Amino acid sequence: MDKLKPKDKAGRFKARRKYLFIVAVILAIVAILSGCDYKHVDVSEAQDENSRFVIVEETYTWGVVRDKYTGVMYAVSRGTYNSGNFTVLINADGTPMVWEEDE
Repeated sequence: MDKLKPKDKAGRFKARRKYLFIVAVILAIVAILSGCDYKHVDVSEAQDENSRFVIVEETYTWGVVRDKYTGVMYAVSRGTYNSGNFTVLINADGTPMVWEEDE
């Protein structure tokens, strides 16, 4: 049993430092492997008739929706970092961009 415990302070410090290093490496590996999970949801499948917004255009990282009642158009982020942020699209004169139906 005495062989496992270093008798001097320097030996105990090295053993403790080695132990802490191994624990830190294991925690880092666990954090990397478990990380944040991003589940991509296809917006067109999730949309229903009760939704206030209608999808106009979509890509993997962003989409454009319009409000059913006002026609105002919004850009919606769909990235892993900032998913769900709405930004009003504006015209060159600074007014909100409004959806116009093709006739």
